[in-house]
Amino acid sequence: MYKIAIISVALVLLIPLASNSFASNIEIDIHTGSADPNAHLTFYPPSSLAYVGDTLEFGNGDTVPHEIVSGTTNSGPDGKFDSGTINPGQYASYTLTQYDVGTFSFYDKSYSWMTGTVQVQGVPGGYKVIHNVGADAGDGKTTFDVQYQSVKNIISANIGAKDKSLNLVLVGQTNQTSNLVINLPTGLITPPFFGVQLDGVFTKNFTESDQQGMAVLTIPISPTTEQVSIVGTQVVPEFGPIAVITLAISVVTIVLFTRFMPVHRQG
Repeated sequence: MYKIAIISVALVLLIPLASNSFASNIEIDIHTGSADPNAHLTFYPPSSLAYVGDTLEFGNGDTVPHEIVSGTTNSGPDGKFDSGTINPGQYASYTLTQYDVGTFSFYDKSYSWMTGTVQVQGVPGGYKVIHNVGADAGDGKTTFDVQYQSVKNIISANIGAKDKSLNLVLVGQTNQTSNLVINLPTGLITPPFFGVQLDGVFTKNFTESDQQGMAVLTIPISPTTEQVSIVGTQVVPEFGPIAVITLAISVVTIVLFTRFMPVHRQG
């Protein structure tokens, strides 16, 4: 019975770790009651950060149809996006292009108090973006978007708090040696870098530079390289979800052990 209680706590706390860090869809919700002017509701979130190539997904959780257009209520539609009628329970999507870099504004044609913005950033030519890196460490809320350039794709990125590392999993087929170029925010992992591992083997064959507050690593990889680990001096704060789970399990264990431990009375 006590084991079940401990496992249940661990499973509940593990749920937030199951989120997908690599989705390029930015979800923007319309809540129930948004059509009521007295409810003072707008899009959620009202503002977002995205990159060129990301897709905005507008979901209607209200009980009435909505229609979203790009532009502002003062200037009117700008012609970039018109969702048409979005019925309750339906979605409309829009993929951001280079022409959207800057502030992408939108509003509901029928309900003028519903407005929102997306801050759209361009991605250097040939670069790809990994979203929400660092969500598995620290407070779970401090995350970073990492840009990289490679003939292969990075499908997993996690933090190794113990050895202060960023661990990447690559997939893709190529017949030649190529470079993995990765722009690392110093808030995610701090240089200088003590080493790089390729499939578990340390290599000194990499270059490091600083560009506009980003640590840029250029790492030669072979056609068979599947795992890359980068070891720095510090990673995002280490008291994160895993530490919280460990602490919670320890507390539950101590409470249960203390509660049912025999009490010896003197006298």
